[in-house]
Amino acid sequence: MKQNRPISFFSFPGTAEAAVNFYVQTFPNSKLINLTYYSHDAPDLIGKILTADFTIMGEPFYALDFTEEQAPPASWQTSQYIEFTDTDEFDQVFNQLAQEGIVLMGPEAIQQFDKATWVTDRFGITWQLVHRRIK
Repeated sequence: MKQNRPISFFSFPGTAEAAVNFYVQTFPNSKLINLTYYSHDAPDLIGKILTADFTIMGEPFYALDFTEEQAPPASWQTSQYIEFTDTDEFDQVFNQLAQEGIVLMGPEAIQQFDKATWVTDRFGITWQLVHRRIK
């Protein structure tokens, strides 16, 4: 892994393992690298994810669980931005994220994009997906 670059780190209210598995299945070129679970040192979180190391479309991500009381609230103030060159991949990923999620905008054509959308998935993570027009 390269050093000195930002890596997204997701915090979940006890749903990290389900979320990570969902992302690895939803996005192409994605994989689960490692899961570490809380132990008896954190009795409220035994069996939940202390660290999840995974990739989405080849990029590294991390995740962990908090208790529901400790977990930060979900917000679409920040989002994950992904550009697609394949329309079918865009559609497949969008459809998976939108299922049980909230579509904030689109998909629709905007400026240089054939399709653009903001969607918050069922785990509270917001994604901006775009498909760039090929000239």
